[in-house]
Amino acid sequence: MTVGRSLQRLANRQKLLCTANQAKLQSFRTAPTYHFGILIPCNHKHAMELDQFYGNNLWRESEVTEWDSIDEYNTFQDVGKGTTPKGYKKIWYHIIYAVKHDLQHKAWLVANGNLTETPLTSVYSSVVSLHGLRLCLFLAELNQPEAWSTDIGNAYLEAYTEEKVYVIAGDEFADQAGHSLIVVKALYGLRSSGL
Repeated sequence: MTVGRSLQRLANRQKLLCTANQAKLQSFRTAPTYHFGILIPCNHKHAMELDQFYGNNLWRESEVTEWDSIDEYNTFQDVGKGTTPKGYKKIWYHIIYAVKHDLQHKAWLVANGNLTETPLTSVYSSVVSLHGLRLCLFLAELNQPEAWSTDIGNAYLEAYTEEKVYVIAGDEFADQAGHSLIVVKALYGLRSSGL
């Protein structure tokens, strides 16, 4: 009988610990995020509220910069409002916000590529390792050639995607809100974009 009671107490204590851990996880997910002392918005609506609260339009400008580059690269094909493209899978997207070390506000449109099928072919794409970069710079210092570096802005948007997906534009797309947009270019978040 004492064994049964002690097991019951242990089970109750375990339930209490599980509930406490779930509460910690939920508060971690919903807790506000700060970069360099600046509150980071969780979505477009929150970004507009922060702009209004602080009396500026830094988050809106970062979104406009992202939309301009997306338009410049013809990332989407607009098929109209209320249209469902045949043979295409509907996915969602979200906007990632951040503040860089120079306090520049950034916004990235990211597709929820986890909703698509896993490609049968390899989509692995390597990146330069820090060790390899240091080795190259060391050799350049020893042999005295001129070393150059560059960054390709919106590198993903340079390539076309083979994934057949579309999104429904939200309020952040202004004139295109509610339109079905076929993803033509390798948008961040798609499984094959890195390739």
